[in-house]
Amino acid sequence: MLAETDGPALSLGECFVVTSIDRRFVEFAGVMLHTLALNGDVDEANVVVFCDGLTRKDKAHLRLCSGHLRLTLFELSEKTLRQFHGLKTNSNWSRSIYTRLVLPDLLGAKEGRLIYLDADTIVVDSLVPLLKLDMAGMPVAAAGDVSEQDISRLKLPDGTKTMNSGVLLIDIREWLSRDLSRACLEIVRSQAARLKFYDQDALNIALVGQFAPLDRRWNVILHAHVDDPAIIHFTHDKPNSVRCQHVAQPLYLQYRQATPWAKKALKPRWHKRVNRLAHSLRRLFGG
Repeated sequence: MLAETDGPALSLGECFVVTSIDRRFVEFAGVMLHTLALNGDVDEANVVVFCDGLTRKDKAHLRLCSGHLRLTLFELSEKTLRQFHGLKTNSNWSRSIYTRLVLPDLLGAKEGRLIYLDADTIVVDSLVPLLKLDMAGMPVAAAGDVSEQDISRLKLPDGTKTMNSGVLLIDIREWLSRDLSRACLEIVRSQAARLKFYDQDALNIALVGQFAPLDRRWNVILHAHVDDPAIIHFTHDKPNSVRCQHVAQPLYLQYRQATPWAKKALKPRWHKRVNRLAHSLRRLFGG
């Protein structure tokens, strides 16, 4: 794991914790914000949720979950959304996933640190050590490994590490200096055929392994065993579904008890098929 920096103390006022959602991920974002307020130690950081089509009720629920956090709900503009027009989506990932490729630009910040969290995460320990990690001059830090399958699919050099982009630590100045937003969007448009994980693949192609490694405790995915988890990530089936096999699902549901979704029934096994059908119909009729 990377060491903490020895330089001047980082002001949390210069830091951001960010996610981006449409209506399908409001519950997850609400539970994540609740855990961030309870466990994240980021009271002075700027917490931002980029919103695509949320209702007033959705936003009220998110504010309720955020407690004492310095929360901003930022509605994605038509100008921003036009950047994503025509980019690949599916029943799991909507156009809002591409927001993470342009976060420093959207925030208008020129420097500082940014933690991006997928909405389907929960925070179970302080994020301060993460914000203070020495990134060794890299624009991004993420959990990753060498995957021969990813290397082949993305046509990367042998031995290149690839990341999971569900948790990212971004050095805003370095990101902007390398013009990564433009580079990633160009990759998504020009190399769409080879992209299986869309925005994540674009980041991996753009960075070619040039990212700082994070310890797995910052992004604990399905079947991973970590003694001291800090951020748990519900990849695959979601924790509000009977299909979820993540060992931390009971913990998610425990935190959910303090949110507006406390009494909501778990989604049935056929829910994903309905989502796929709905997505196909939206594409068919131009929705």
